[in-house]
Amino acid sequence: MERRQFLSAVGAGALAAGAMTTARPASAAAEFSWRMANLYPRGTSYGAVYQGFADLVKRATNGRLEINPLFDGEGVGATEVLQATMSGLVEAGCPYMALHAGELPAGIVELGLPGGPDNLAGLLALFFRGGWLEAVREAYASVGLYNVGPYFQPGVYLITKNPINSLSDLKGLKLRAPGGYGKFVAQFGAQPVTMAFGETYTALATGVIDGCASSNLIDYRDGKFYEIAKNFYPVAVTASQVSPLVVNMDKWNALPDDIKAIVETCNVWHGNAQANESTISVGAAVAEMKAGGMVWGAPPSDADKAAWKAAAEALLPEYEASDPFSAKLVKLQREFMAKTA
Repeated sequence: MERRQFLSAVGAGALAAGAMTTARPASAAAEFSWRMANLYPRGTSYGAVYQGFADLVKRATNGRLEINPLFDGEGVGATEVLQATMSGLVEAGCPYMALHAGELPAGIVELGLPGGPDNLAGLLALFFRGGWLEAVREAYASVGLYNVGPYFQPGVYLITKNPINSLSDLKGLKLRAPGGYGKFVAQFGAQPVTMAFGETYTALATGVIDGCASSNLIDYRDGKFYEIAKNFYPVAVTASQVSPLVVNMDKWNALPDDIKAIVETCNVWHGNAQANESTISVGAAVAEMKAGGMVWGAPPSDADKAAWKAAAEALLPEYEASDPFSAKLVKLQREFMAKTA
């Protein structure tokens, strides 16, 4: 089944499930109302996808569950999404787990480390056939959250104010590079900094940081970071990113089973909608940044390629040793990659 057909089937399935619920007047108040915090400011490409997910859930549940997206700066900051959902300040959240490395290390493995699938089909199979969904749900349950499921975005790249002609040029640079990305660039002498997406442009403009190793190309375009950090390093830090939709466990358990099933089905649509946005928008983002003065760096030397690969490979055993949940995810990833090699 082609992706377009699959998405249509998912959306139709969710709406059919909603149609089977008890008919309700259009004016009836929602039985359940959630606030869903996410890391993006309003008006970004991916921000619109969160609203689409909320709209689909409302239609599919015939208005029984209403989800109100909260964008970065609208009550919950991007660095606070995980804690806000754990505490019940908001019912649901879409955290960028690189910003929460010390709170749940397994979330960094889930987000994406070297050695995993670099395409959507592989990521879907890892989660839904390779045991990752069950494993990440165990990890999030340990902090009082239900992991509804993944959504997918392109990999992370490095952009800097000054050209990187050799990896030695990274030494001393302050880079927005949270979580595992910070551990990666620190191996080359860079100083990683953790900050929200919405704070980054000002930090670049005022010299607080010298560049970013933290986002995909669409985010760099939407945030206009390339206006200041105009130099692009042409090798990915990671080939893909995975983030979750999480719900406060008490709020999740309060839902009837039919609405739980609808939310999980709609989140499959959400994951594919994020991936589709990536596929459609990345080419336009690259063209716009090039037109705005972004300079694509020259291919790295063989020595730098080898050093980049070695630094990436060093992250897996480090996270494997960090906690039992991370160790299980790394083990499952290795087993999956061996089977699909």
